[in-house]
Amino acid sequence: MSQVRAWPLLDRWFPNRAAWSRPVYSAWCLGMFVLLGGLPYTIINRVAAWRDASVLDVETAIDLSLPFVPWMALVYVTFYAYFPVVFWMGSLETRREEALWFTQRLIQASWIAFALFLLLPVKVDLRHQVEPSGGLLGFIMDALYVVDQPYNAWPSLHVLQSLLVVLMGRHWFMQGGRWTRGPAVVVWCAWLMLCLSTLLVKQHYLFDVITATILATVVWRRWFNPDIN
Repeated sequence: MSQVRAWPLLDRWFPNRAAWSRPVYSAWCLGMFVLLGGLPYTIINRVAAWRDASVLDVETAIDLSLPFVPWMALVYVTFYAYFPVVFWMGSLETRREEALWFTQRLIQASWIAFALFLLLPVKVDLRHQVEPSGGLLGFIMDALYVVDQPYNAWPSLHVLQSLLVVLMGRHWFMQGGRWTRGPAVVVWCAWLMLCLSTLLVKQHYLFDVITATILATVVWRRWFNPDIN
């Protein structure tokens, strides 16, 4: 891997990070991602809701014909497990430079999406298809819709960030010779289910999923992969 320097502020504030334990290092990467990747998303989402603007009409007949599937909410929230897993994988002493590099790149890729959210906002007008649910599923859906207003649509951050996490995890699995058919099938099926869940809980349009996949593929090949190789 080519040498990718840490942001100067990190060298100044955390000069002894190489001596940290695995839990501390992985938590530090996760915390940095939440602060610089998660918090801006929340702020922009509230700004978009306040503006209530939608400059593109990307709704298709497919979006309207797909059913609302309540149990897919459980798949949808698995997204939040991707990050602690990948940062824990990267907290091995031999991977820490790559883990920090990946954290920085993941944040920067998210900022590209944030710019699109602000410049070309799209409102997801599908929630009228949601049927009330009780129990755990109802609680998850209610919490999701309260926390996440129907903006910040394209590219889907669920798809963009999770695909980059999967590709980085794949890289580390391949380094250790563990990316065999079994793990590959499980990981890719889980990711495809996550993408599908964004549509079936009526949180995103198909356009959001496709553009996020394209963006993740482009930045991985043009930006991430050259540094790895």
